[in-house]
Amino acid sequence: MTNPWMIMVVGVLTVFVALFLIIIVLLGFPRFFAALRRRKHENPAPLPQIVEVTKKPAQTVSVGAAQEDESLIAVLTAAVAAASGSKSGSFAITQVHQTAPESGGGFNTPVWGRVERLARK
Repeated sequence: MTNPWMIMVVGVLTVFVALFLIIIVLLGFPRFFAALRRRKHENPAPLPQIVEVTKKPAQTVSVGAAQEDESLIAVLTAAVAAASGSKSGSFAITQVHQTAPESGGGFNTPVWGRVERLARK
């Protein structure tokens, strides 16, 4: 096919056939989405139960434990200040308490912390 007129006619026909196919696909979209909309969910998920959260009563701390906590807070404050390079007066550690270890191998960190810890090895 070296005839330029034939090449032009085939090119124009190809463009119009492609446009016609695109129009057919676009006209079919509303029917397709209407069929999806007609589907009904028979059993919706149940609503979550409302649970009341109560605060635990304050525990009394002995004088010896309070002094240990104060010294622990002072050490932690100095360590954080040294590690971050900031002044110790720019932040405050107000409370330190030990968490109960979870059943997941003694880790008391969230899942993403465990994954990162195990990925380092």
